[in-house]
Amino acid sequence: MVDSFQTDFLNLSSKHLTIKSTVSTTPLFRNKAFLNQKYTVEGLTARQIAVLIGCGHSCINAALDRFDIKKKKQPSGWLTYGTKMENGKRVPHVRERMVIESILCKRKAGWSYQKISDWLSNRGIETPAGQTLWYHSTVRRIHDRVVDSNIC
Repeated sequence: MVDSFQTDFLNLSSKHLTIKSTVSTTPLFRNKAFLNQKYTVEGLTARQIAVLIGCGHSCINAALDRFDIKKKKQPSGWLTYGTKMENGKRVPHVRERMVIESILCKRKAGWSYQKISDWLSNRGIETPAGQTLWYHSTVRRIHDRVVDSNIC
């Protein structure tokens, strides 16, 4: 709901001075134009918009659904092996990418996941958990993720 207030002041230097004031009593998460501007044009996340206007991000997500504003796929909080955070953005981790390329090359050469994990362990290369003992399941998960997403 929008309330308008208009007053004419005759005792001021200008003869016909009009002041218009508009006060909106509608919460911003119910304003489609506002949400579209912040989310689509400015690229803010639902969480950032929620902090900006003082409500929960679930409220913003529900409003985006209600207004049929197409939601962007946001990456999860977990960093996948081969990426790192730099200045608040995900960027490739060069050393880990080299390990991924080694895994791909060895799989193409016919090596088993177990043989690759033994090779990585013997070289002292750190796992995603920071250990030096690799398991075949870890190698397989990294390989499958890379092949499925066409990262390399």
